Amino acid sequence: MNFNILIVSFLLMVSATVGFAQEPAGRKLTIDELFSLAEQNSPQLQISRSGIEIADERKMLANTQKRPNLSASASASYIGNATILNTNLSELKQVEMPHFGNSFSVQASQVIFKGGAINNSIEKAGLDQQVAQLNFNQKRAEIKLLLVARYTDLYRLSKQEAVYKKHIASANLRLKNINNMYKQGMVTRNDLIRSELQITNLEMALQEVTNNLNITNQQLRVIIGLPAGTTILPDSNFLKATPNRVEYQDYLNLAQTNFPGLKASQVYSEIARKNLQIAKAERMPALSLQAGNSLARPIVTASPALDLYSRGWNAGVGVTYNISSLYNAKHSIGAANAQLSQQEQTLALQRQNLETDVSTAFIKHNEARQRSESFKKGVQLANENYRIVAKKYTSQLALITDMLDATNAKLDAELQLTNADANIIYTFYQLQYLAGNL
Repeated sequence: MNFNILIVSFLLMVSATVGFAQEPAGRKLTIDELFSLAEQNSPQLQISRSGIEIADERKMLANTQKRPNLSASASASYIGNATILNTNLSELKQVEMPHFGNSFSVQASQVIFKGGAINNSIEKAGLDQQVAQLNFNQKRAEIKLLLVARYTDLYRLSKQEAVYKKHIASANLRLKNINNMYKQGMVTRNDLIRSELQITNLEMALQEVTNNLNITNQQLRVIIGLPAGTTILPDSNFLKATPNRVEYQDYLNLAQTNFPGLKASQVYSEIARKNLQIAKAERMPALSLQAGNSLARPIVTASPALDLYSRGWNAGVGVTYNISSLYNAKHSIGAANAQLSQQEQTLALQRQNLETDVSTAFIKHNEARQRSESFKKGVQLANENYRIVAKKYTSQLALITDMLDATNAKLDAELQLTNADANIIYTFYQLQYLAGNL
């Protein structure tokens, strides 16, 4: 009986171990994989794609203005007898009429001139298509940059979490040694209290980092559309591919050529010019070709009326001119001129802002590189200082405050290096975003 219980317990332990081993610890994703998931799942990009589809349909609708306008009509009616009245409106007699009436007609017209309004409307719709695509590209680049920001945060916080855990383990080991030294009367109670306080502070800092790590993971998961409960693990290899240096002027030239926001503003200026040309077309006459064919029953122009069909057709040229446009169009032309001027000023301002943004990002990128090199040396010095102070403290040649200072300096140097390495990647992608390469 006891042997059977032992076997069952063993099997349960094995199955539990296998089940635990099969639970995913997390999903490691590269930056490119994040970009791909965002393309598929981002709600914001889906909205932008809808904007492209709407612009495509509007372009096709604008093209219909060049097509002939066709209409057909049919009617059926009951015709009453005609009443003949004398001059004092008293009835003289009634005339029998065919009581069933019906008619069919087909009309066609084709505008051949409208002051360029049709062609300009079609071209404006094409420009709207370009704007929709550029807005999509801009939104996609913004989401990618946001993903990079959250991804580097994830990397930085995960590294900080590992650093704090390592320092907590070292602090606990040091506390154990100090506790032994305290029992032997080699250190004071104050050394023990300070060491315990340091561990408490490290644990609180670790808890804060862990909370921020969970928040960042949640934000990143929502953006790329992964299911709840998924833990994203950063691929630290992205730091190994340190981007090559590119000159500032090269980045600025790329930005002024490729940045979607700037290109969209340029297209908006073209749209404003088309609106001005459309407004001016209001003062021009419209010329169109017209044709029609009709079939009607009965013929009431004869006396007596004939219960027969009459067919007629027509073809000709029509000219229409809105006389009120002579004094009304100036307001729409004035508004279009003002809109064009405003858009050109906006474009000039955006060029200035883009130049400032590229300069700032370039300086910050170089700063991150310099800080990384500096903190690498700082970590080496902090480790050496910690080793020397720890040895002196063990030999009772240094105070606990010296030991804690050396520990804090080592911790700070490692955290600063992690931040600097993450900033190199983020500022590089920020430059790629401004250069229109995301």
